[in-house]
Amino acid sequence: MKSKGLALSLFAAGLLTATMAAAQTEIQVWVVGEPGETVVYEELAAKYNAEHSETKFVITKNSSDIFNPALIPSLSSGEGPELFVYGTGPGQPAAIVDGGLVADLTGYYRRYGWDKIIPQSVVDVTSSGGKLWAVGNEVETTAMFYNKAIFDKLGLKAPSTRTDFDALIKALKLAGYDTPIGLGGADKWPISHWQSMMYGRYASPAGLQKVMFGGGAWNSEEFLAAATRLQAMAAAGDFGPNPVADGYAEIMEKFWAGKIPMTFTGSFAISNGIAAAGDRIGEFDVFQLPPFETAQQINPTEGIGSAWYISAASTHKDEIAAFLNYLLFTPESRVTLLNAGTTPVGPLSNELPKAKLPHLSQALAALNDHDRGNGTIYAYLDTFTPSDLTTLTYDGLQALMLGQTTPKQFVDELETAWQSDKAEGKILKPGGLKP
Repeated sequence: MKSKGLALSLFAAGLLTATMAAAQTEIQVWVVGEPGETVVYEELAAKYNAEHSETKFVITKNSSDIFNPALIPSLSSGEGPELFVYGTGPGQPAAIVDGGLVADLTGYYRRYGWDKIIPQSVVDVTSSGGKLWAVGNEVETTAMFYNKAIFDKLGLKAPSTRTDFDALIKALKLAGYDTPIGLGGADKWPISHWQSMMYGRYASPAGLQKVMFGGGAWNSEEFLAAATRLQAMAAAGDFGPNPVADGYAEIMEKFWAGKIPMTFTGSFAISNGIAAAGDRIGEFDVFQLPPFETAQQINPTEGIGSAWYISAASTHKDEIAAFLNYLLFTPESRVTLLNAGTTPVGPLSNELPKAKLPHLSQALAALNDHDRGNGTIYAYLDTFTPSDLTTLTYDGLQALMLGQTTPKQFVDELETAWQSDKAEGKILKPGGLKP
């Protein structure tokens, strides 16, 4: 009788297991990556799956040359992923939002308190029509990287005012550094990082939002002032005798080798810097450029590399939103993301002490958190403008550095192209959410 009872118990247990397996919902998640390459989302999905037996989130990785062409057809057929990572620049979100292929996330944004974490500048580029369509991902930021060993040798400190900054440049030149700030202008796009930061400083986050999504103009007074200041820095030799002589790779090689004291670049440079500098990496640090004018504040720069979308066809939107909340907004996951080199959106003051990050990454994130209350600005404006305007901007910035165009000509050309793109519907649709 005991063996019969045991057999019945084992049969019941097996039946229960089979029933649970049958009831489990498998949810496909697409991310960009090479097959076989480990991504942090797999680690987090495995932890979540272990605690939520009713669902199983399956991470599928594809290189971008496969991912991008396959995504929209698969979503249109109803056979694509239910959760996926995709771009946020002009054209990409419009294609899937206007096509009704992605879900409105506004309700989840408020239900889970994401509205208290995601910066407005990120909301602006992941929303349209008063609704949130995506959750920003993989934050990058820019600041001035500098060689502390050089500064210490010359008795210099990171500047806190424009007067300090001007004196710092003068001191470095007198010490024989004919290129105080490495630019990499031969590649054009590094100059646009300066443009993004300075446009934000001179116009403020509200001013940028006005021109990006309202009736503002790129040739208004504040943007002209920013272009004028940038050209003046080039003319004064702040970026060396020829700011477009070297490309980004050459400048960074010289910087990590200790031949250039400073360069304005992004968080993406840190891993290569660690490899290049080796044991000398402790000689480097970062600071925020002080205000260029008296009335300005320091506005941290933040740019998202991509965003998370939920398929409109999914019948598991609530389950996916819960997973997204775990993945991007719970303290444990945010620390895991940081340790893997992926910076989540929003404040990080609670996570940074627990994360095991390189000093430069810690310092850069701490700088952003310190001034976050002033409002954040776009790190890379070129990722949120139409491709024709980006090309015009790159060429114009290089001409600006060389004195081949005036600041007025530069901003007027941008505004003319912007109005044309706006008329053709090429720009991002107005962002922001309805109250």
